[in-house]
Amino acid sequence: MGRSQEQGQGQGPVHSIRLSTVGATRPTETGTTHEPTGLDLAMKLHYLKAAYIYSADTARDLTVRHLKEAMFMLFDQIAWTTGRFSRRDSGRPYIKCNDCGTRFVEGQCNLTVEEWLSKPDRSVDEFLVYHHPIGPELTFSPLIYVQMTRFKCGGLGLGLSWANVIGDAFSLFYAFNLWAKATTGEKIYAPTTPSIGERRFQSPNPTVKDPVSIKRVEPVGDLWVTPNDKKLANYCFNLSVADQISPHFPAKGDDSIPVFEILAGIIWKCIAKVRAEPKPVTVTIIKKDPNDLKLNAIRNSQVISSVSVDFPVAEATVEGLVKAMAEARDERCGIEEIGESCDGNLDFVVYGAKLTFLDLSGEDLYEAKVMGKSPESVYCNVEGIGEEGLVVVYAAAKSEERVVTVTLPEEEMERVKLEFKKFGLIAA
Repeated sequence: MGRSQEQGQGQGPVHSIRLSTVGATRPTETGTTHEPTGLDLAMKLHYLKAAYIYSADTARDLTVRHLKEAMFMLFDQIAWTTGRFSRRDSGRPYIKCNDCGTRFVEGQCNLTVEEWLSKPDRSVDEFLVYHHPIGPELTFSPLIYVQMTRFKCGGLGLGLSWANVIGDAFSLFYAFNLWAKATTGEKIYAPTTPSIGERRFQSPNPTVKDPVSIKRVEPVGDLWVTPNDKKLANYCFNLSVADQISPHFPAKGDDSIPVFEILAGIIWKCIAKVRAEPKPVTVTIIKKDPNDLKLNAIRNSQVISSVSVDFPVAEATVEGLVKAMAEARDERCGIEEIGESCDGNLDFVVYGAKLTFLDLSGEDLYEAKVMGKSPESVYCNVEGIGEEGLVVVYAAAKSEERVVTVTLPEEEMERVKLEFKKFGLIAA
């Protein structure tokens, strides 16, 4: 589904690939380590991806040197993310803070930004994100890849592949925003990452039981890639809140419209119609933790919850599904317990273990300004998704719109798109 390393080396619309390494300017004290939590380790087969596209007027004068100097400033603040994984005698993975660096990728595209953005399926932005999984040699595998793609017109694509084991999507956005500020010469500061004790989620129930939002998979060893029997496909599109989302939910006075939940309900119905699943049905909802007091830290703190219904989803009303989502159960503590109990020696999938909805719609992705100007477009997705699929919802350049990235088994995608057309989500 995602762009492979080989594609990044010359095939497809991005070519002339060059690789180098960027890290912090100050050496980390010898022997320093970063210890992942159980929740971190449960996410180790997943990778977060984001691509920001800037116009020629904004980015024409932004050079490789500018970007690398800004990265030096960023990694001086979060140097542990430039380390490499190793294993304890118990087999538990941990990060050696050895300043090995992040991989920096330069590429060229023969299209202008305008031509690139004219493509109706925004999943083409996968080509702006160079991805390679961790492993099979942990000690040689970067945790972050950064790709700089120069368009023919002088515009710029900045793509990140970010190992979910080091932090959630909100951590990625936070780090990217710091980097963007640093490109203008602004001084940046990132607070120290909390200790492992502060980052762990404590469960009031000491019994370890598999939450339904996580699935154990066959052992993958030191090559951290999600094993799938089905080929997955991506599809990405924009839609209007007023014209394509709100009409599916009855207005209730002055109450705000739960845009994400409505959209998730519609898409859930569409997929259920294709799958003809028997009841009960369970999906996973992943959101930002509104109660997290350490939002400006690189960590996994996203709320991972499950929603189960005992009625046929394909025949349900959108309003009924929205009500069901209001009863979602937070399963982070259970996931934390599982990750801790196996010391990271077992392998799991969260995204796509059940059909998963990732809500990024509350994030202002367009505050990532370069030279004082916002990106023309932003793309988000996840690599390493399980076979049940993933739906990501996030902000568009226009505040009245949303962007949806859908990843499903290839055999389902076209039929699901037909259902989208029936609901008016995409053009017939």
